[in-house]
Amino acid sequence: MKTAVSTPWAEVLTLGDTRFGVLAGGPFDGRCYPLPDGEIPLVLDVPGPGPGPSLRYVLRDGLYRYQHAERPAA
Repeated sequence: MKTAVSTPWAEVLTLGDTRFGVLAGGPFDGRCYPLPDGEIPLVLDVPGPGPGPSLRYVLRDGLYRYQHAERPAA
């Protein structure tokens, strides 16, 4: 029995041959980030503002949504 694999859907903007994913939430809300060639990635690690770590955006409902860092349990 085969299982269906769904292709992720993303709102993508194009400029020439370059594709951009729309970022939602976090410090880059409303901005676009270049997507790699080929498949639509489920996760984008976007360089953060300044020398800090990169920020993770996860594809959900067609947009790359900011994934908040989880706090450790007290």
